[in-house]
Amino acid sequence: MQTKFIFITGGVVSGLGKGIAAASIGALMEARGLTVSLMKLDPYINV
Repeated sequence: MQTKFIFITGGVVSGLGKGIAAASIGALMEARGLTVSLMKLDPYINV
């Protein structure tokens, strides 16, 4: 099976629920028997 990517992006608003959305989509995909790897990429230093 070919590798497929899903990107969840957001703007400058924090607390938008991007992490919850990504985790939920990943859990649903795993429940259907797919292999899921989550990766967070952040261009800024979180202080």
